[in-house]
Amino acid sequence: MTGPAKNLLQLCRGARALESAEISIATICRTPAQGDSPVNPFMAAARNAGIGVDIMSERFRYDTRVLDQLRDIVDQRNPDVIETHGVRMHFLARMSGLSRKIPWLAFHHGYTAEDLKMRAYNQLDRWSLRGAARIFTDCRPFAEQLAGMGIPHDRVQVLGSSIEASTPATAQEIQAVRHQWGIEDGERVILSVGRLSREKAQGDLIAAAAHLRRTNPELRFRLVLVGDGPERRKLEQAVAVAGLSGSIVFAGQQNNVRSYYGMADMFALPSLSEGSPNVLLEAMISGVPIVSTSVGGVPETVEHERSALLVPARQPEALARQISRVLGDSALAARLAENANRIVRERFSTEHYCRTVVQAYSELCESRSIPR
Repeated sequence: MTGPAKNLLQLCRGARALESAEISIATICRTPAQGDSPVNPFMAAARNAGIGVDIMSERFRYDTRVLDQLRDIVDQRNPDVIETHGVRMHFLARMSGLSRKIPWLAFHHGYTAEDLKMRAYNQLDRWSLRGAARIFTDCRPFAEQLAGMGIPHDRVQVLGSSIEASTPATAQEIQAVRHQWGIEDGERVILSVGRLSREKAQGDLIAAAAHLRRTNPELRFRLVLVGDGPERRKLEQAVAVAGLSGSIVFAGQQNNVRSYYGMADMFALPSLSEGSPNVLLEAMISGVPIVSTSVGGVPETVEHERSALLVPARQPEALARQISRVLGDSALAARLAENANRIVRERFSTEHYCRTVVQAYSELCESRSIPR
């Protein structure tokens, strides 16, 4: 599941625990569910948590039949607030006319621009989000972006992701995943988790690994890429050209990454664009030292030289130098990991996240704020 999906499930559980809100989820599926069987991990997790799930079926992206389905769900659920996540759902909330009757809270998670169609959809958000009574966005750069789109400042609030502490992987689980990918004793593990897409810039991380191999030939390491996506074939070709096939693992999509964080000596985030990256919080809560590009909300989450090492985007050699520092200095690695772990527990708890969102629900219900 994506970071926003995980945060939504945490919000549903947390609001219920606070006895302050009951949240149900309406989601779009291209393939209809068979009976009560969920069709993806998100739906399965929601139903296992006892969260109400309504399914809207579509034949193609932006299928207008979804509008009537959404109106029917709202009639049945009779919500006090409508909350949306993502460009499509923002569009549906405004296009359906529901935002003229019910206060609407939109979560803005930034944009990807992988093709012309996606860029066109992003432009729709300029119109869609003007109908939202309140907008939560992941980081200050995104808030500035919204202001540039004509969204009033007083409707926008920055709210980063949250994370729940989890039980660490056992030694047996860690050893099993090392054995699965043929990682030998003594090999250092550089971990990166994320969708294999252009904005995540795993190509820069592969270039950094090649530089590391040239400048530190004595260093035994494996770069483990967890995730899948449209750039996988291109990345595999880059690995082959660089002669790194024995040093890089494409682990594919993994539903449980606990053991991957458990075996990692460090975590690398080479992205060109980020909001409040969930994988960064996962590394922090797991006690793994971090090297990341200084983009989006990353500098709002970690501080260079104190809780992570940060580099500019699109600079593989700088990335390689900082990776080398972490792998070569155990005291530095321990200090970064300890500081990051303390920060994530203090500032990015699910309780704080839930209370902030529930407070917004209350304010919207009291004011019945409907933009004109």
